[in-house]
Amino acid sequence: MAGAQEIAEMASALEERGRALDQQQINSALISKLAPTPGDHLIEVGCGSGLLCRLMAPMVSPGGQITGLDISPEIITFAQNYAMNTGLADLIQWSTGKAEFLPFKDMSFDSALAARLLLHVSTPESVLKELKRVVRIGGKVVVMDWDFETVVVDHPDRALTRRVLHWRCDHYGGNNWSGRQLLRHMKAAGFSTLEGIPFVSVARNAKDSLTLSLFRSAQVARDGGEITSSEHDAWVAEINSALTADRFFASIVYFIVSGVKV
Repeated sequence: MAGAQEIAEMASALEERGRALDQQQINSALISKLAPTPGDHLIEVGCGSGLLCRLMAPMVSPGGQITGLDISPEIITFAQNYAMNTGLADLIQWSTGKAEFLPFKDMSFDSALAARLLLHVSTPESVLKELKRVVRIGGKVVVMDWDFETVVVDHPDRALTRRVLHWRCDHYGGNNWSGRQLLRHMKAAGFSTLEGIPFVSVARNAKDSLTLSLFRSAQVARDGGEITSSEHDAWVAEINSALTADRFFASIVYFIVSGVKV
C-alpha cells in the first residue's frame, strides 16, 4: 500500500503530466470524442488527481455533473482539493471503489470515460462491462490507452534504441500493448457502433511527457540489466544533445476507442 508521501508525489506528478503540451493535446482529443454537453451526468473511472474531471466539468453546466472514481481514497482527497481550489467542487462528485465493481446503480450515467486505466488492470473486459452497466441505453463509453511499441525516437543508435524501448514495453508499466487491444475488448464487452481513433502524440521538448518517459525507459532498462550504465549514459546524452540543438523528435500513438450501449 502506498504511503502518504508517495500518494502526494503521485498526485503532483499527474498534475504536472497534465500540464505538458503533448498531454494537453491528447486530453483535448479524448474529451472531444466523449463530447460532454450541458446537463450530462458523466463518470470517469480511474480519475487519479481529477484533471480530466476538472476539464470536463464546465462543459456539463448547467444541470450536469461529473463523477470521478478512483481506487485510492487518498488520491481522491487530492482530487477534491484541486477541484475546490479551481472553483469546480459543485460540479464534481467523488467516489472510491474498484473499476471491476462500481458502486453505482444500473444506468446511472449518460456516458463514461476510462483513460490510461485498462493497461493497469488484469481483466479489461470486466471493467468495460461495468462501465456498460452504469451507462444508460444509448450512452457512450470512451476508453484510451497508449501503445508503447509505437514509440519512435530519432536516435543514431538504432540497435540500442530498440533494446531500450522493447525492454520498457515488455517489462515495465503494465500492459503496454493495451492501446491496440481496446477495440477487441470493447467488442467482447458488447458495445456497438465501435470506432477506433489513433492519435499521434509528438514530443519535441524536454518537458513533454513522452520525453520524460524516454528518460525513465533508459533508467528501468539499465536497472533491469538490459543495458549497461555506459549504454544508458550514451543514449541519454544523445537525447539531451538533440534537445539542446532543437532537433529532438519522438512520437507515440494513443488509441481512443468509443462504443455505444444498446
